[in-house]
Amino acid sequence: MKTEFDIAIVGAGLAGLTTALACAHSGAKVALLDHKEIVTGRDGRASALSTTSLRLFRNLGVDLSAKLQPIRDMLVTEGAPNSPWRLHFQGDGDGADLGALIENPDLKAALIARVAENHSIQIFAPVTLYDFREVAAQVTLDTDQGQMAAKLLIAADGRNSVLRRKAGITAQRFDYDAASLVTTISHSLPHDGLAWQRIIKGGALAVLPLTGNRSQIVWSGPSSAIQAAQGVNDADFLALLSEKMDAYLGDMDIIAARQTYPLRLQVSDGFSKGRVALVGDAAHAIHPLAGQGLNLGLRDAAALADGVKLAIETGQDIGVTALLEYDLWRNTDTRSLGFLTHFVSEISGTNIPVLGHARRLGLALTNASLPLKSALARRASGDSRDIPGLMKNDS
Repeated sequence: MKTEFDIAIVGAGLAGLTTALACAHSGAKVALLDHKEIVTGRDGRASALSTTSLRLFRNLGVDLSAKLQPIRDMLVTEGAPNSPWRLHFQGDGDGADLGALIENPDLKAALIARVAENHSIQIFAPVTLYDFREVAAQVTLDTDQGQMAAKLLIAADGRNSVLRRKAGITAQRFDYDAASLVTTISHSLPHDGLAWQRIIKGGALAVLPLTGNRSQIVWSGPSSAIQAAQGVNDADFLALLSEKMDAYLGDMDIIAARQTYPLRLQVSDGFSKGRVALVGDAAHAIHPLAGQGLNLGLRDAAALADGVKLAIETGQDIGVTALLEYDLWRNTDTRSLGFLTHFVSEISGTNIPVLGHARRLGLALTNASLPLKSALARRASGDSRDIPGLMKNDS
């Protein structure tokens, strides 16, 4: 006997949990599957949430109070914070227009709590998914807990997605031969809500404000340099970090283990096929330079929810109607942002003098142009004319 749902979602990371809540909010009966128990885990990273992502969580009733650090200023420089080669976005005072930082375990805990309250979502975790197939306007899933059926199957199982491969969706991949080192520091001087990214030899160093006198460090660069930085002791690492930061946060201590992540650009050749849709890292992985990876996945969730809502309200097939515009909509957004971050990362990492001068000049000229700065700010916020309903103020 099959257990039947409107939607089955495989993968209970940040994108999968959000997609489950968004689809349930649109009126769907959702099964959420994961191969392991759904817990916060040991992810040491933080995420920069755009204004539209913050609206999404607010509209879904996800309580992030006391966990958010508003971004009051954003600064990109080549050199010290007061360098003339800079691009500066100044907030409105409370950080509402520039988004906020949240540590991933805190965000996941809030999502898990909200999912547990939602009676339209049934959790199967841990569960083993053996296979799936499309049969008679349904997707049938074979699991170690019996058969399940859904009108729509959503793959949220990460950048190495098994479901993407089984669905026959290919992906284009570019490995940067680079990595990011992530850790958290405490410091004696306040950060004042400043998110600072400094272009350094071969990469970039991001200093992202967290609650209290704490900041997340994201150092991206060649794999060999990141491995060397990972291998030194804490005292030497702090000395190296302080030099690259011009000690603007005062005395520092490392308060979280250093973790490294390989960098790649990967975009699926399609975001859906048949009754299968991809969200989050299963659909795309981009360079972390602009801090937009999670926001892309959250827009996937909100866009799917729009299609699900239309299907339910009009009595149509969720597995067809929900995907009518999804592929084109998300492909356009993802490829444009993926190209932009790839271009910026390549220019940031170059050691060619003429390109380095062009990069510095570009920062200064963009900083002096209000129209350009406004366009970049809108792109980062996720605001557009066709923004998903759950990302609007009046949802």
